[in-house]
Amino acid sequence: MRSGWTTSSTASSPTASIISRSQATCWIAGNPPLLERILDSLARHGLLDAHRATILHGNHDLASSGGHPRGGADLVRLALRFWDPPPLLARRRFRFYDAISRRAAGLAACAPFMKTLPSGARVAVLDTVPLVWTPLRFEGRTVTIRHAVGCIRAAQARWLAAVPAAPGPLVVLMHHYPLGTPSFQWTPPPGSRLPVRVVRVPMHIPEPGCGEFWDAAARAGVRLVLCGHVHRARLEWHDGIAVGLNGQSGAAWAGRTIAYYDIRGDGVRMDVEKT
Repeated sequence: MRSGWTTSSTASSPTASIISRSQATCWIAGNPPLLERILDSLARHGLLDAHRATILHGNHDLASSGGHPRGGADLVRLALRFWDPPPLLARRRFRFYDAISRRAAGLAACAPFMKTLPSGARVAVLDTVPLVWTPLRFEGRTVTIRHAVGCIRAAQARWLAAVPAAPGPLVVLMHHYPLGTPSFQWTPPPGSRLPVRVVRVPMHIPEPGCGEFWDAAARAGVRLVLCGHVHRARLEWHDGIAVGLNGQSGAAWAGRTIAYYDIRGDGVRMDVEKT
């Protein structure tokens, strides 16, 4: 997700930019220069600044499998390397944010963290990417793959609920979409010799975590939640809190979009630019 929001009159000059998606596919797994190239690109656009941008990792940034297949060889990589032990993922997460912080302090950090922008707007960042020991679940001839499911950690929900009131709007940045997401489901073709008949890939944030998040968001006075992960662009509402989604697959055929959010009065406006 690439987004910006503004409290001014034009979306062309956003107060800040938010990047919440899988930024550096396979960076940790074997391509360290990739993240540096991303940061170089941000620098060329004047965005390598904690007051102008915030980065949060996505579910593909830490796993050895990386992101979406671009060729037949990628299918083997995805099948054999889609899961890594949680201690290894935690180490990669630390290295991800350490590398960014060495280039620009305050641009990113391990969640939860919050920063206040010169405009007075506050950005609260949550980590919704779980580190799971059981990547697969079998029920009869149905297999559930858990690499895309989200989570709300109880400690981070409590942290958000305790954020004190302040004059500026509070914006939450998280990777997963908190309003319910249908699972991706695949059925092998007739005559297939695969031992399973249904493959499910859930992408939602399960309960009780999702409910705990919304309780905390209401208590903290959150105005806008920005997220990626799901490959759609939309603006929804939950009990008066705006939820902006701008997820991209990274595939050339899917195109690119930038979403702009204008927070003004009691309302939030979303404009989408195709690039």
